[in-house]
Amino acid sequence: MIIWTFIISFFSILAVLAFINFRLNKEFKIDTSWLALGLAPVVIWLITTQQLSEFSGFGLAFKLNEATSTPVSLQTDGDAIEPEKVSNEGKEGLGKLKEIKKKRVEAITLEVGKQGYYLNSAIERYLKELTPLPFFKFVIFKNKSGEFQGIIPGISLLVELRNGLDLVHLIESGDISDINGASTISVQSGSSKKLSLQLMDKHGLSVLPVVDNNKSFIGTVDRGKITSSIVAQLVS
Repeated sequence: MIIWTFIISFFSILAVLAFINFRLNKEFKIDTSWLALGLAPVVIWLITTQQLSEFSGFGLAFKLNEATSTPVSLQTDGDAIEPEKVSNEGKEGLGKLKEIKKKRVEAITLEVGKQGYYLNSAIERYLKELTPLPFFKFVIFKNKSGEFQGIIPGISLLVELRNGLDLVHLIESGDISDINGASTISVQSGSSKKLSLQLMDKHGLSVLPVVDNNKSFIGTVDRGKITSSIVAQLVS
């Protein structure tokens, strides 16, 4: 299935480039550099899955290694995200929803290990209000020191809560590994695009959390955006 995807991608890229060239130059041709560009997605996949350690052809060997070795960037490969802390059931808790909506917050944070603070009903209310909004994406789990512990799409956590998940019990126990759809994998800021793609492939992820030197969550990188930025660097 994967190989057919790459075959379709290869010929689609060639067709688009040939069409653009025809519109601009009124002639039909296929340049060797276009073949390299069309092969880029499959070469990137082979390298990141460690099925190919080196590629050379059409003058791309050095550039491909350079492109996959550059650090991931939240600006080009993903999004910088500053989560909002969730409070308890008191007035400041649910009353904070208006502020979160106004600030167009992309993620909220829950502290793992915190005792006697959260209520399942309050968290569900938060998610019920936020998940329909186009800008809201994730729930981030952190520990008392602010270190990243896990991430889950907001809509996925809402579904689990509606299915009877006792989230507060898991938070207070300090173990969120039983939450279906949650991931504890992250990559440190400054890591290479290649490492990020390898982690995604290994754990079946399309989005990977990024942490700073203090292991605090600072955003996410996206598989599609990383691949696009690598191809763009090859073209340039």
